[in-house]
Amino acid sequence: MPELTARAVAARGPTCPLLGLQKTHLEHVFSAVALNLIRLDAWWNGHPLDRTRVSHLARLDLSLAT
Repeated sequence: MPELTARAVAARGPTCPLLGLQKTHLEHVFSAVALNLIRLDAWWNGHPLDRTRVSHLARLDLSLAT
């Protein structure tokens, strides 16, 4: 999930071009809905989202297993 959020911030930019708290909130809601639609589409089509992060504990476990 963090990688998807990072892509959204990279594509949109960290600042909001709209002025006003209500408009900013509305833009955040639309962004969240769009990200959730992407996740639902991936889940319905059986394509898991990219899981690139591996925890330190998992890496240690993998290195000990070999």
